[in-house]
Amino acid sequence: MNFQTADDEISRASFDLLLKEPFYAHVMAGLPRVLSEEVETIGLDWNGQQVVLTVHPEWFCKVLASPHRKVVLKHEILHIVFRHLFRPADRFAPIYSIAADLVVNQLLDPLSPLVGWPTWEMFPELGLQPDQTVEVYYVALAQLFRKMQQAGYEVGIDRSSGDWAEATGSPQSAKAMAALLKGRSKRGDDAGWHDGQDGIIAAAGRYAVGSLLIRAKERMPPHQWGSLPAALLSELNLILAERQPKLDWKRVVRIFCASSGCTKIRHTIKRLSKRYGTRPGIKVQRLQRLLVAIDTSGSIDQEMIQAFFAEVHGAWRAGATVHVVECDAEVQRDYPYGGRLPSFVAGGGGTAFEPVFRWMLNQAKFDGCIYLTDGCGPAPSTRPRCKLLWLITGSEVDELPFGANLNLEINQS
Repeated sequence: MNFQTADDEISRASFDLLLKEPFYAHVMAGLPRVLSEEVETIGLDWNGQQVVLTVHPEWFCKVLASPHRKVVLKHEILHIVFRHLFRPADRFAPIYSIAADLVVNQLLDPLSPLVGWPTWEMFPELGLQPDQTVEVYYVALAQLFRKMQQAGYEVGIDRSSGDWAEATGSPQSAKAMAALLKGRSKRGDDAGWHDGQDGIIAAAGRYAVGSLLIRAKERMPPHQWGSLPAALLSELNLILAERQPKLDWKRVVRIFCASSGCTKIRHTIKRLSKRYGTRPGIKVQRLQRLLVAIDTSGSIDQEMIQAFFAEVHGAWRAGATVHVVECDAEVQRDYPYGGRLPSFVAGGGGTAFEPVFRWMLNQAKFDGCIYLTDGCGPAPSTRPRCKLLWLITGSEVDELPFGANLNLEINQS
């Protein structure tokens, strides 16, 4: 078989993708490809530095029909997009391969999966739903596979006869699974997928694939982004979010607490100097009153509150006077912080910020206020008489006024 002819056919199929689905063609353009008869069909291989597409030339040109070539390429590219080739170490490879195929074969539209490729409809007794993750499908398929083994099924042994499938309680799904396992090599070669044993290599691979996908997306004009499936856009957004620099919110809280305060000069010697007429022994005394407001509408978990109070405790130990206010739709209670995490947080109703700032008007002046909230409430209209820092655990909320907004993940501690 002429390898150059096979390479030309792959380029032609890639060009067809470029005309109708440019994102996949841009990924192909950044993907090294190798023509080899060592694979039976087509497969992806992580060589430690990049993903390589390996294609059997005779299979691609003579066995695979021309309309099906771009289907196969798109199928493999979708595995790259979802980074399926970095398989977790505790996953059984044949079952994981089927679960990954269930994910990507739903995203081939307007193209259709080839005959014999896995679809979620093949497993009617399992209650599978469309648009699920590879982990969801893997759990369901692994449970079925265990039942098949208990019923006497063995991989690589013909079990077309017998009642083992009925013994699983899911005969149609079990027979479909057996057929897919038997024809696994015909669908694609996943022997080059990383097995997850080395976490550092897997992390490096996922990062390299992310870079490849980001470059492909950047080559597309913005008006074409809307043509991408929602699941694919979600995966791309996840990759971009992983690369955003993580702001150390604890450090921000420490800096805010340290900078919120005033100083007073105190004289350690009260008598005036007869020579200079001044009081020697000048000492700078820091004065700091912090208000900690907590949204107790029930949206902030105890783990987040504990992590937050660990930083507040540091300011308290440094000499700050800390006062705590608990508020949902209204101020529930207030008390001085004495070094212990509150054992009970009152509230659980709606969310309103205005009551805290109105309450502050009737109190002695604070030097700084930190408001821990999910941000889901009407913006306050009363401006506080001190510096304000919003710590927001929610996502996609409007910016709150009168102070800096710092967004946190609710499990970021």
